[in-house]
Amino acid sequence: MTDADLPTLEFLNSLADTLAAGTVDLPAFPQAVIKVQEAFKDPDYTPQKVARVISTERTLADRLLQMANSTAFNATGRVIIDLGVAINRLGAQKVYSVALGHAVAHIRHNESLRSIAPRLDALWSECVTVAHFSEAVAKRKSLPFPGAFAAGLLHGIGRFYILVQSASQGASKVPLNAALVDAWHPVIAKAVLKNWHMDEAVCEAVGAQAEVNIVRVGPPTLTDVLIASIRLANRMQNSHDTATLNAGGAFVRLELTIEACKSLIAQASEETRALQRALRP
Repeated sequence: MTDADLPTLEFLNSLADTLAAGTVDLPAFPQAVIKVQEAFKDPDYTPQKVARVISTERTLADRLLQMANSTAFNATGRVIIDLGVAINRLGAQKVYSVALGHAVAHIRHNESLRSIAPRLDALWSECVTVAHFSEAVAKRKSLPFPGAFAAGLLHGIGRFYILVQSASQGASKVPLNAALVDAWHPVIAKAVLKNWHMDEAVCEAVGAQAEVNIVRVGPPTLTDVLIASIRLANRMQNSHDTATLNAGGAFVRLELTIEACKSLIAQASEETRALQRALRP
């Protein structure tokens, strides 16, 4: 690291310290999302109670209905028009992660972030793709990970938070060191998600997403699913990247051969497009 990298390191350290103190500083965070979080904390939670909260935010309600009716989550093709039924089908983890994603999309339109809006859009598109693969991999291997979709959708929240803070605090005048951002964004993401009271398994997986070379023992974990899904999404976006699907690491632990990976990618196109439409910023 050179002296030129010190401003980036100081900036990232400052973000980590603020998050550790329990403060997530994002502009114009929708109140409806905070109410959704409170509804899920209610010990008497029911899909209908959450539906009543979500129905006050029409755009979020529409997102969830579109998602529940997408090819990824509606194999029967039977159209769902009742929000409570949609929430019950998707499950609490997916609904809450989509609510947070809705907040991210809302924040992206803030005037102070206009300069980085294209980067935020590209990041969000990548997160939706990784969410699809996380769900698909967990289903393919019959793994009991209800947080798979949430981990995929929110794995990039650290990058998002760094970009937003950089723009809103004027730190964008100092070019952020890409290597440092790559190293720190999982740590930042985990801290943000802990502050948002996401499931512990999701927080741990998101925080460990860059640990691709660590040898793990025991059965596959949500971290393995997320790491594999990020690689699958990268390969889907760049079919010429021959190294992405090399055997090893998470793919071995999940028993995903190159042929299985190619099959997942081939099947992903339509479902990913449907999710992108449902969750577009």
